[in-house]
This record gives sequence, C-alpha cells and structure tokens, in this order.
Amino acid sequence: MKYLVVVGFLTLLTSNINAQNGQSSVLSKDQLDYYLIQSFIAQDSTKRIALNHIGLQGQQNNKGFLVTSVLEGYPAHAAGINRGDIIETVNGEPFHPINTFNPEREASGKFFPNLQENTLSLTRAGNNQNISITAVYENLFDSYRSATSNSILEFSAGNKTIGYIRFWGLSRGSNEIINYQMLLKGLRHTDGIIFDFRDSFGFLGPEHFDLVFSNQNTSSAFQNFNKLTDSSPSIFLESQVKPYRKPIALLLNEGTRGGPELFAYQLDKLDRVVSVGESTKGMIGRFIFEGAANDSDISYKSAEGLLIDGQPLENLGVKPERIIFYPYEDTTRGDPQFEAAINILLGII
Repeated sequence: MKYLVVVGFLTLLTSNINAQNGQSSVLSKDQLDYYLIQSFIAQDSTKRIALNHIGLQGQQNNKGFLVTSVLEGYPAHAAGINRGDIIETVNGEPFHPINTFNPEREASGKFFPNLQENTLSLTRAGNNQNISITAVYENLFDSYRSATSNSILEFSAGNKTIGYIRFWGLSRGSNEIINYQMLLKGLRHTDGIIFDFRDSFGFLGPEHFDLVFSNQNTSSAFQNFNKLTDSSPSIFLESQVKPYRKPIALLLNEGTRGGPELFAYQLDKLDRVVSVGESTKGMIGRFIFEGAANDSDISYKSAEGLLIDGQPLENLGVKPERIIFYPYEDTTRGDPQFEAAINILLGII
C-alpha cells in the first residue's frame, strides 16, 4: 500500500506543480530546450512546433557548442557525432542549434523545411573534422519518441543477456504508453535491463510503474487524479505486458529532469534496482505557456515548497547509489557509467 500512495503523489507532482514560493524562469525561442518543452506541453499533437534539427543536446561554451548527448537514429548519430564533440561552425558560420538549420520562418512564425546539405566542422579531443549533414524536419516530441525506440539494445555479457533502453522522453499519452509496453515486452527474456534516463525529460503516469512493479492494482491510488490536476487526463491503460521482475540498473545524470527523476526515485526503492551515475537535475516543477498560444513564451515554476517522503527534491535531485562521474567534456573511449551498470547487473543476476 505504501507503493500506491507514493506513486500517486509522484504522478501528481509531475502533472501539475505550482509551488507557492518557487522561482520562475523563462525559456526563449532561440533555445533548443524551448522546442523540446513546447512539444511536450502543447495541448495536442497538431500544436507541436516542427523544426529542422540534427538530433542532439548540448551547451554553449567558450570553444563552441559542446555536444552532451546524441539521439539514436538521427542525423548527428548517423554522421558519427559523439558526446564530448565541440561543434564550431556549419557552412563556415558559427553554429547555433536553432538558427543554423532554421534561417527563415513563415509569416505565421513556423519554420520552413530545410533539406540543404551542410558542412559541419567540429573538434574531437583536439582534432578537427568536417562532416556532411542534413537536418530532419520534425517536432522534438516525435524525435524523442523515435530515438527511444531506436535505442533498444540486447547483448551478451558473460553467459547472461542484458537489455538496454534509453528513455529519452516519458509521456502519459496512450500511444506512448503502448509503445513503452511493447519495448519492454521485447526484452522480457533478458536477464537484466539497463534503463538509461540520462538527459531525459517528460511526465510520469501510473502505467510506467506497471511495467516493472509486480502490484498492478494502482487504480485506487488514482481515483481522484483528475480532480487533483488540471492537466491532460490520465489514461490508465490496462497493461497487456507482465511487469519485468528481474534486476534493473538505472543510469542518471545532471540532465535527468522531471518525470524520469521521479520514476528513478521510486524504482530505486526496489532491492533488484540499482542506480548509477550522477545526481539528477532536481527539476520537478511545472512548465506553462505565458500566453494563450502554444508558441508563446514558456515559464518554469519550481517546486521548492514540495516534499517527497518528507524531503525536498527540487534543486537537489535524486542521488544514485553508485556515484560515477562522466563529465560531458570527457572524450575518452567508452562509457564508464554504462560499463559500471553492466558489472553491477552481473553481480546481482
């Protein structure tokens, strides 16, 4: 019963947090994050803004644009761009994640599709490279959903079989819940799974927990859900997939935000689940449009006044059981957090 109460509370937090004393900040339309958040909080799929992009996340520094993660199956991934690369120019001009591939807009403000082939210059471990690349035209909700499906791996480690899913974005939508159920169903035969929540974002629903918790009877905890929130109604799909009851390793980092943080917090309470990496963002507040339009400014309202199990999570995040640092600037071969997750799973399978 404790599980049901906590899950209900966490779902409420990700759905509709409006802290009394929290700080707010505004995302501008020249930030890639704006289009990610916009696509997740838009009222319906037709309102999500499509833009030309190559499928990456990153941050500006004094050398250029530092790539922090790359979406599986998208142009940056196909071109071999890696985490830790620094993009300097595209077609000889300084790189900007929005303006470079979206130089023009329609009168309505929408971006034009841009199928131009581009020459991208980057630095990797001090060495310069030029790469030919063409952007895709798509909203980031769809891109994150596709990248999640593209991320599925299955490999042998010793005499065991390990599965891997990178949950780029969590959504309560019925199609996404069904998709996640099918992804996990395809890995049911594995001896353990790595759930990668690094640099992920999204909103949590009770059906996400049904994928891994043995107690399927969560409806009683959510009977008043729609009365407690003004967000989109919960679907409460009955899962056709039996919960995965084998060991799970969670990969977390400072880019893990929102629903994935709360998912990790609850999963980490299971004895068969071990979290690995770095503390999450501690960003469980609420994003809202400042105006009536779905392309208006977006503000973040923090949740500093809310507690989980008597403790704050906003600005603190979820601290993994096994701390393993992996700086974005690290260009050495291999992924120490991923490798540690494999070794940990092998130790408990």
